[in-house]
Amino acid sequence: MSITLATIARACGVSPSTVSLALRNHPRIPEATKARIKSMAAELGYTPNPSVSRVMSEIRAGGKKSVFKESLAYFTADAPPHPHSYETRLFAGVVARAEAMGYKIDRFELGKNGLTLTQLGKVLASRGIRGLILAPWPQAHSEHEIDWKNLASVAIGYSLEAPNIHRVSRDIMHTLRGVFTKLSALGYQRIGFVMERSHEARMEFMTLAAYQLHNFLSQEEHRLSPLVAENLTEEIFTHWTTAQKPDVIFTMYRPIVDWLRNANYRVPEDIGVFAFNCESPESEFSGIYPAYESLGAAAVEQVSALIERSEFGLPHNPGTLIVPGIPCPGNTLRF
Repeated sequence: MSITLATIARACGVSPSTVSLALRNHPRIPEATKARIKSMAAELGYTPNPSVSRVMSEIRAGGKKSVFKESLAYFTADAPPHPHSYETRLFAGVVARAEAMGYKIDRFELGKNGLTLTQLGKVLASRGIRGLILAPWPQAHSEHEIDWKNLASVAIGYSLEAPNIHRVSRDIMHTLRGVFTKLSALGYQRIGFVMERSHEARMEFMTLAAYQLHNFLSQEEHRLSPLVAENLTEEIFTHWTTAQKPDVIFTMYRPIVDWLRNANYRVPEDIGVFAFNCESPESEFSGIYPAYESLGAAAVEQVSALIERSEFGLPHNPGTLIVPGIPCPGNTLRF
């Protein structure tokens, strides 16, 4: 005998739609009712059919590509009047993918209308929001105290240190192995590294680690000391350039092109510049565009999967989904 939602509904004295919502952990259904329905489903040996579920979703959609599922939360500390362009692109990727998958995005900004982390948890609970995407935080090693129990949560980047939840990040180590190999193939031998410490800290110092690995594998006479400054200034940079004599510089700090030219270096004829954070694939800088829209889209997909699997609360074994960037030809390297 095939066990259907109707079978479970008759056994529990509820409607089939209530059974369907309970088995999907919908917040509209009381916890006690969910537990009773799930227990009866297990007792009867009910096994959901993924194909039937997909077909029914398409029927309910009336031929449309997606059906509204529920709202997801996007939380950021990066807000007007001076939002970072990368956050704007991340959010655009989140919204576009959410709409395609049938989700609505509720944006929450730290400090807006007095919103705090503690209040955020209460607001999400009151609205029945089960999925939370955390944008990169301005400071490294951030800790967020929220009631995570009923949330499927994903952080973008590495700035969130505690708690350790699922996250989406740039493919840093693998990408940089290829970057340094490419620069060497272009004839660059003295590859320099210039970063502000705050940038490095927010990426768990992985770019610096990749550079040091490159140095380890390079000939000793081609190894340069990296410049990682608390507050990078033109004076500090110019002194480092004179001492280290790089023929190309890997960086995320765009003003160094002007600083090089102020010191009478031609870019790229004398010194090339490789930017790890191009503003777009069509940037004037040669480097990598972080594909912020793809990072945002991946975060939505990961949260959706967690909700579908009913994986709420802090994970026992959090995973990281890495997203490759997009090469930017630019004009700051010799080709």
